Amino acid sequence: MLYSVVNVEVYPGKVSDALAGIAKSAAGREALRACWYSEIGRLNRVLAIYAYPSADALSSAQSAILTGEDPYGVSSLATGVTVDAYASFPGVDVLTPGDYGPVFEVRQYQLRRTGLKPTLDLWAKALPPRSTLSPAATVLYALSGLVPRFLHVWPYRALNDRMRIREEAVKQGLWPPPGGLAHIESMQSEIYLPAAFSPVH
Repeated sequence: MLYSVVNVEVYPGKVSDALAGIAKSAAGREALRACWYSEIGRLNRVLAIYAYPSADALSSAQSAILTGEDPYGVSSLATGVTVDAYASFPGVDVLTPGDYGPVFEVRQYQLRRTGLKPTLDLWAKALPPRSTLSPAATVLYALSGLVPRFLHVWPYRALNDRMRIREEAVKQGLWPPPGGLAHIESMQSEIYLPAAFSPVH
């Protein structure tokens, strides 16, 4: 599977309208895996993730959307739209529909030029024990745009749970992956909430 990660920035006060547009554009298509809107961090942003079985399917879907009359249903609302292709980290389940939130922390890391392969290896070892405290919703690395970079999403029932679980992971030596910081150039974190129609919520 490959994934299309769409970031939409909209005018202030237009997030609800943008969500309605994305919901309408995604109706009848099974590709949408998640749609969230920012609550803490850069505001007036919507993040949507779509899944496709192959590169051809992803390319065909993106072409159809982008050449349509109203890409993603937000053309009159968006101040910017970015669309990038991603692949999942090996062995990572990707956004299985269900109730995991409603708080989603989306962390994005820019890696050093040769940082992807060692990061994949380190995470393969560290993620299973870390998941005993709380599982990641997904971990994806970029195939287009600014590379190498990756994003990981952690669902929590409440913001306080995030702090408690992260502190416990550090205390037990489960996180961060040993040696992982040496391959990271920059990082950012934002808190998202799910749209009512999001399969992962």
